[in-house]
Amino acid sequence: MEGTAATRTSPDASVGLGELLAHLGARRADVRKAVALTRQATAGEGAPRGAPEPAAFALVARVADVLARVALEHSWRRSDVRKLVRLVAQATRLPADTVRLELLARVARDPRIIELSPPVALEIELSAFYALAGVEEVSLWTKSSLERLDLVFSAGKKPGRRARDMAKRLLQGGASQSRANVHGRVVLRWQRPDAALIFATRNETGTELASAAARETCGALALILEREALLARSAARERALVEGGERLLARLGFDLHDGPIQDVAALGGDIHHFRSQLDAILASGAGAAGLAGRIDDLDARVRAVDRSLRQMVHSLESPTVARRPLDEAVRGEAEAFTNQTDQDVDLVLRGDFSDLTDSQRIAVLRIVQESLTNIREHSAATEVSIEVTANADEISAEIRDNGRGFDVERTFVRAARGGRFGLVGMSERARLLGGRFDVRSTPGGPTTISLVLPAWRPATVEAPLVAAVEALRLG
Repeated sequence: MEGTAATRTSPDASVGLGELLAHLGARRADVRKAVALTRQATAGEGAPRGAPEPAAFALVARVADVLARVALEHSWRRSDVRKLVRLVAQATRLPADTVRLELLARVARDPRIIELSPPVALEIELSAFYALAGVEEVSLWTKSSLERLDLVFSAGKKPGRRARDMAKRLLQGGASQSRANVHGRVVLRWQRPDAALIFATRNETGTELASAAARETCGALALILEREALLARSAARERALVEGGERLLARLGFDLHDGPIQDVAALGGDIHHFRSQLDAILASGAGAAGLAGRIDDLDARVRAVDRSLRQMVHSLESPTVARRPLDEAVRGEAEAFTNQTDQDVDLVLRGDFSDLTDSQRIAVLRIVQESLTNIREHSAATEVSIEVTANADEISAEIRDNGRGFDVERTFVRAARGGRFGLVGMSERARLLGGRFDVRSTPGGPTTISLVLPAWRPATVEAPLVAAVEALRLG
């Protein structure tokens, strides 16, 4: 019987063990060491029976190391495992069941297996259990997020209704169970039932070995499942960080386009206009005061660009532009538009803007800025209106002009293909904040640009606390 110690050792035990380890894919150095340990362990086989020699335990450890090392490349064939156990038992004069359990315990705790991808590690651990524990069948069950019972792994006979029912009871908080030759052990993750290991033995004789092996395997499975949960949480946090970085870069691109780049464009127009004025002044020999005034205007423009770029740098930490009240900032943009074009703006501001987030203030202001820039450069409008409204549910902005208008669809396509951020950037700003952006226009006008952002409501004090407690409860 396998449970008894080997009383006679084959003179070829070391050769047979070496050949089998080589067949399993062991390295030459490991094979030579195992052969040497086998010969040391068998050297005193004529001595009286007693405590095994140190070489016997060293041989078991070496064989377990080989099994863990080759676990990824070779399947656990029960015939190979039986032969391996028999040879080691003969060499060490240990009971075969002791060899089986010692090999399983060392393989189950091996860091090289536990640190593998969790699905792979689970399969190796359960395959080792099936091959070494002498069971007729084994299955691992878990509960999905929909509270459905899922079969993760099975080997041997196909698990039936009895195995499924036992797994269900274990995952509902039941203790270890045994019925006839079918046994169930719960796998705890952070001290809560997370999986159920079900196995069947041929008879009562093999139950003791299988139960001891199940304890070792369940301990290893708990570590793997906990690691899997930590990896999933880390992956979710990494995705959130990446998405946050992408949103920050997108916002920076939009801010550059809608802020300093627009200021530079306006500065270019002013310089062109100044050149015309300068030619006229130099030709007439008069107007020195007007010339100084134009230089002052250009200086103010340059300073404005400098301020915008500095604000952009600071916005990577906190949006500087959002420190200015939104109604004041929008009013300033309307006044600047009037000064540049001599075109009055019909401005309406309604509601309390103090509860807006920094991102919402930036989005509304940048969309107003971009809209006014487009009106100034392209529309030739004689009527311009801005209406910004904030209430308990949302903030909305609408910019209208009676200019020449345009084909909305074709303009969006050309802008996207040409890498221009104007309308595309405005739409993306709204999307990133969960809002809606709409452009209505036709050739000949009028044009209406509208934005709606949902109100931001901070979570209550109780909500995150309840969520945190629930997360800890669920493990």
